[in-house]
Order: sequence, then C-alpha cells, then structure tokens
Amino acid sequence: MATILIVDDRPSNRAFLHALLGFTGHRLLEAENGARALALVHAEFPDLVITDLLMPVMDGYELAQKIREDARLREIRVIFFSAVYAERETQAMAARCGVATVLPKPADPQDILDAVQAELGVAAGTTPLPAAPENDRALPFDLGARLSELERMCLALIGERRVETLAASFLDAARRVLHADCAALCLLDRDERSVRHLDTWSLDRGLLAAHALDETHLPGMLLRARAPLRLASGDPALDSLPGCHPPLGSFLGLQVHDLQHPHGWLYCARSPGAPAFSDEEERWASALAAQLAVAYENLNLYDVVQRHAAQLQLEALARADADAALRESEHRLELARQVFDSTQEGIMMTDADANIVAVNPAFEEITGYREADVLGRNPRVLRSGRHDATFYRDMWHCLEKDGQWRGEIWNRRKNGEVYPERLSISAVRDESGQRTAYVSVSSDLSALKAAHHQLDFLSNHDALTLLPNRSLFNDRLQQAMAAARLGEGQLALLLFNVDRLSRINDSLGHAAGDAVLREVARRVGEIAGPTDTLARLSGDEFVLLLTSCQDNEDIILAARRLIDAIAQPHVVGGHDVVVTGSVGISIFPRDGGAPGDLLKAADAALGDMKRSGRNGFRFFKGEMNAQALRWLALETRLRRAIEREELALHYQPQVSRIDGSVVGMEALLRWRSEEIGAVPPGDFIPLAEDTGLIHPIGEWVIRRACFQNKAWQNAGLAPVRVAVNVSANQFKSGAVCAIVRKALADSGLAPRYLEVELTESVMLGDSAAAEAQMAELRAMGVSLSLDDFGTGYSSLGYLSRFPLDKLKIDQTFVRNITTEGRSAAIAQATIALAQGLSLSVVAEGVETVGQRDFLGLIGCDVMQGYLYSRPVPAHEMAQLLAKGRVAV
Repeated sequence: MATILIVDDRPSNRAFLHALLGFTGHRLLEAENGARALALVHAEFPDLVITDLLMPVMDGYELAQKIREDARLREIRVIFFSAVYAERETQAMAARCGVATVLPKPADPQDILDAVQAELGVAAGTTPLPAAPENDRALPFDLGARLSELERMCLALIGERRVETLAASFLDAARRVLHADCAALCLLDRDERSVRHLDTWSLDRGLLAAHALDETHLPGMLLRARAPLRLASGDPALDSLPGCHPPLGSFLGLQVHDLQHPHGWLYCARSPGAPAFSDEEERWASALAAQLAVAYENLNLYDVVQRHAAQLQLEALARADADAALRESEHRLELARQVFDSTQEGIMMTDADANIVAVNPAFEEITGYREADVLGRNPRVLRSGRHDATFYRDMWHCLEKDGQWRGEIWNRRKNGEVYPERLSISAVRDESGQRTAYVSVSSDLSALKAAHHQLDFLSNHDALTLLPNRSLFNDRLQQAMAAARLGEGQLALLLFNVDRLSRINDSLGHAAGDAVLREVARRVGEIAGPTDTLARLSGDEFVLLLTSCQDNEDIILAARRLIDAIAQPHVVGGHDVVVTGSVGISIFPRDGGAPGDLLKAADAALGDMKRSGRNGFRFFKGEMNAQALRWLALETRLRRAIEREELALHYQPQVSRIDGSVVGMEALLRWRSEEIGAVPPGDFIPLAEDTGLIHPIGEWVIRRACFQNKAWQNAGLAPVRVAVNVSANQFKSGAVCAIVRKALADSGLAPRYLEVELTESVMLGDSAAAEAQMAELRAMGVSLSLDDFGTGYSSLGYLSRFPLDKLKIDQTFVRNITTEGRSAAIAQATIALAQGLSLSVVAEGVETVGQRDFLGLIGCDVMQGYLYSRPVPAHEMAQLLAKGRVAV
C-alpha cells in the first residue's frame, strides 16, 4: 500500500480524487495549498504527490521545485493535474522541475488510475501493480458511471451564473448518482434568513415551500444538521415531513455549506421497497454537496471574479515564462502589490490584535491619513461617534462567530469630516484555525449619497432661493392639514408678494431682482418656526405656512414680522434698495378644507391688500382690528412687567418612571399682570421675542433659577438639576455664556445643577457661532438639551455636530402616542436614536398612565407632565423635593 498526497485548493477536486482513489487501498492525504503540502511531505514522506498548479500561498510548480531541491525528497513522484495552462506550457513547466506525468482537467477516471499505477510502479522500481486479490474491496459496478456523472455535473456548474439552471443541473446529477426516486434542493440568500431558490425533482415544490426554513421539521431541520441524515421507513423523524409528501422507503439529507456559511439543504429519497442508502452513497452525497457549495459561492462572487480576472490572467502568463521559482514569486508579489495599490477600494490590514500593519493608497485618499499616521494604531482612529458601543460589540461578535462582517458604517476622515462607507471585514486564519490578521475593504459612499440627496433636493426646491417649490409645499400643506384635523388645530397661509419688484428689474437688471428675492427668502426663513414651511410659488410670489398658531394673535405677529423683515433696506450692486411686502392670509379650516381652496382664499385677500395700498396684511375675512390693538397694548404692559415684579418662575418636576423619584425640574416663566391678570406664555413669549424684551427677561430667568436652586440646596433639600429655556434671539446676541457664568458665580450654584434648553432655531443661521457658544457652556460644566425635538425638518444633522446631552420628546408626539401610529413611531425612533448617540431622553406632556407605560416600553424612563405634577410655585416645588418622590 502506497501513500498518496492530493493537493488542490478546490474541495470538490480533492473530493473527486479521494473518491476515485479510495477504492485502490492506498493511504490518502490531502492539502489545500503548496505550503501545507510541503509540510505534509516533510512529515509523511508520501510515495506520490498529485498537485494542481495554480493555488494560493504556494502553487504546484513551486512545490515540485522544493521537493526536487531536497535530497531526502528527490525520489518522490509528482503528477501535475491542472487546467490553467495550455498543454505545451504545462509540459514545459513539468520538464523544468522533473515531473514526468501531466494530466489535464477534466481527465478520464481510468486515465487517472493508469497514471497513478504507472508512477507508483516507477517509484518502486517494479512493473505495474498486479490486480488486487478477490478478498480486497472491489469497485462498485456503477463507479465509472457515477464518476462520469460527477464530472459532467462539475463541468456544468463551473461557469453557471443563473441559480435556476445551477439548481436544475445539480438535482439531475444528484438523483442519477444516488439513484433517487425524488429529490429536493433549497438555496438560501446571502443573508441566510430567506430562501433564494427551491427546486425539486419528481416532487411538487409547493409542498416544501412552507417548511423550507422550519428547523423543527424536515426538511428545514437539515439547516442545523452537522452531519448527513440517513433515515429508513418508520423512523419518527420522517413524520415531520409535510403531510402531503409521498411515502418514502429511505431518506438521505444534509446541509449544503462551506467552511463559514450555510448555503441551504439537499435531500434524496427512495420509494418504499427500494434499497436503503449506504455509507458509500452518503459519502457521494457529501461530495456532491461540497461541489454545489463551491459552485454556489462562485455564483455569488461572480462580480469579484470578473473584477480580478484580468489580473489573474496576467499572473498566469507571467508565470509560464518564469525561469526560477524565486523570480516567479517576486513577480506575483509585484502583481499583488499593484492590485493592492491600484484598486479604488480602501484596504486596511491589521494583525491579530487589531493593530494596523498596512493600508493602500485608496485608503489614504479616502480617509486623509497617510500610512505612517496609522501604522501600529487601532482602527478606532476612524470612529465618527455616530455608533454606540453596542454597534461595535455586535460587529466583533460577528467577526469572531462567522469570520467576517459586512455593512454600512459612518467613519471620520483626518480633517474631521464624517462620511458613509460600505465596509467588509474578514478574519484571516492560519492552518490551525488561529486568527492571524484582519483585512477590511471599504468603498466611500459619500459622493453617491450626496448625488442622491442633491437630485432629490433639486426636484422639490426652487433653484433661485433653494426654498420648497409648489409641489413640495402642496405635499407639506396636505400633511399639516391632516395633522390639524386629528388635533383639532388650525393652520394659517400667508401668501405674500414683493411689491413693485419690476421697478428693480427694469432699473438695475434681473440679477438685482434675483438678489432681492434671495434676501427676502433668507429673512423670512429666519422668522419662520421650526415646523413652518416657507415656499416660493412663482416669480415674486411666496407663501408661509404657519402650523403652530393657537390663535389669531400668533398670525398677526407673524405677518407683522414678515412685513418688517421685507421692508429692511437691501444692498444690491452698491445701491440701497427698499421694497415692501403685501400679505394675504387664509385660515384652515375656517377658509377652506382643501389646499386649493386655502390658496384661493389667501390670493383673494392678497389682491384686496394690493388694491388698498400694499405694504400690509389682510385676512380673507377681516375682523382682526381688535386683536391687533390688544397686541399693541400687551407690548406696553410687558415692558413694565419686570420693574413691577409681575414675573415669576414655576417649576415642573422631571420624574423617574421606575421609582417616581424627582431627578430634575424645568423652570417655566409666568406673568400675572396687575391690570389684565394672568397672561399665557404663548401670548407674551412671542411678543418678547419680537420686541427684544426677551434679553432682559431671559437674563432674569437664568439668575432667578440659579439662586432658587442654590437656596433649596442650602436648606438641605436633595440637589437636582434645573433646566431653563434660552431663546434663539438670546443665543444670537452672543451674551448667554457671560450671563450663565455670572449667575453661577453670584449664586454659588455648581454648574452641573444647571441645564440650558435650546430649540432647533438656535442652530440655524450662524451655526459655527452657536456651536462655539455651546462648547463654552459645556466647558463650564453646564448641560445642554434640545427641546421640542422632532418638530423641525433637519433635526438629525444637529445631533452629530452639536455637543448635546439630552433630547426632549415634544408633547405633540406624546399626546397621541397611544392612539396614533405616526406619533408612536416618531417617539420610538427618537429614543432609539438618542440611545445610539448616548444621549438621555425626557418625554414632555405625559398626562396619562397609558402614555407613561408606552414610553417605558420603548425605553424612556424620565418623564415630565401633568400625570406627575403641573408647574408649581417655588414653595410647592420645595415640598416635592423634600418628599423626593411623586406618587402616581
């Protein structure tokens, strides 16, 4: 008995030779590449080596040369078994390294047996081996037919690129090789959770569709089978087949997989009375499944093969002309370096401890890091901060479990820019299965995503002002009307023109007119609320949709601010230009129930305003003079409110859902006028913003909250954080940091017990200045929270840029969270996003136990609202702090 070593990087080729030579009685060894084979040659001293030529790590040509160079190994016979080169080139390579026998792929089984017998005869110095005695194991009568069928199947599957044809060819070969009366094959998608293709022979595939992935019943349980499953008639496991399945006499099934991934399952069956499947047929089934796994993986990786086919061809041609193994190896390394350097994908290699050992030029181009900047460092240098620890923990768990991870990720370039990329990471293992390195391949998706966003933006926005166009405005108006119907609220449409714009076009040119339109859009955009929509419909016609107007006073204030913004002088081409605006107003649902009706009503009001002299506003139904006069009177009283000490702070606790403990509070401004009584904040806060009174009032609020909180702490009450609201106008003045620093110093309150609440409007406009002020507040130790989150249109961009600590879910979503799927989805998404960014979350406006419980289920544990307490004066808040808890 001789020892034969089979060397091939394809498992199916090794399985074919192993099946063919397994009946000769010889001892068989296997290796997947030349390096592994050389180690086995030194350890086992085989009599014959049958090797492929083109293999990773070390090819067959280099292996043969290594054997011939070693005096102890020089007498070992070698057969080249390859399909890479032309016959002339293969013979030439064989002659250079002393190989006498060359077999092409595919080869006739008998030719292979004859070549093996001839080489072993030469090795022993004798004539060919005599026929085996009768007591040796004889070949089955159909071995040749099975081998021919296996060879035919291999040839059919090698170049197949359609899964349907691949499955049909395989099933036809499998039922012939295994003499099956029926057969079925299931192939999984790459996500391994769904069926890509299900095919059968002599069976209705509809019988198996519902059970293909059910791992508790056949055939789905084959997906977790570690070894082939052979069953005979009467076996209880056969009862788990679908009820309408034809009766079976014997069953042979197994998982189709490679070393890392399951690809599906296969089973063949015979009718009652037919012979049971044998051990030999089980090995044939395993060989068939191994070949299918390789073919299916090749089908999935076809694009990769195409991309590198040219490089492989260049390498094959270069190797054919090489004079020595060393030069061939050097040339292959050079080609690999060129591929590494020239590919457009960024490649990064690390050692087993995840320390970077090499990157390619594409990586340097994408990230901005030079190789010298990152050598020896951990890949976390690229972290963007957009993914939490759970994300990376899951990534490494997948790498340890499956050996690879694929997905999209946000990383950060050297210049600080955050960018998206598609990333694939693979673990590299040595012959013993130990991880030795990691390789990642990444593609920068920023340009692709930017192009998509730009295309989407241009299709829905005006090219001159970048405002929403008529199409996008109609869509937002319909959504706002639907929301208003559910909440029984009202909307206002402010349709306005730039008066006599034609004079500027005629005198200074259309470029000057366009500049005025852009400036008007910018100014009105600054006074629009975060949930409002400003759009340009055509020419000089704009429309502003107000969604948060509780009463007509809100609409009047907005109209006045709009007209004042337009009337401010414009500098165009060195000229001071003054234009005015005329506004027509319609209200939903009073003036119409459809978008077209509201626009018609606003247009009619606008026309009436133009006829009466321009530079003003007009309601579709004019009865607002009394409200306008009341607004002017309210402004006069507000100016005297501070000196008369009519302002006060009330406090609303923020409560832990888990144990009811008070974990914070919000300071809320209240005004009780000596003349008109209590004035709602919704009336006087916008007025203060519009008149500039918000600056002294805001400073008073910050100082009062700090002194009160310190007084409670001095009285022995439990210290908690107090939150104060800071308006966009205060922030734009640039004085907030100085006011906060002085209030903390004068009161003695520790910065960690003060929280500044901002709205999204703070971050609009000069975002760099806002970011600098927020960073200064954070440096003091003051916390920052984003109030009314989710009511704007661009909130997500702020979260990754600005240094926030907390998100507050707006009460408009909490109010309908148990009855409206949209509100629930927004709240749930907000909480998940905050947790992903390591931000805390507070839900505002919690009024019912149902709202509390639902918020708890989706991960929100801190709440604020009437369910726990209304805003209360300072002495009542002190009582709540003394108790420490709020019982519900």
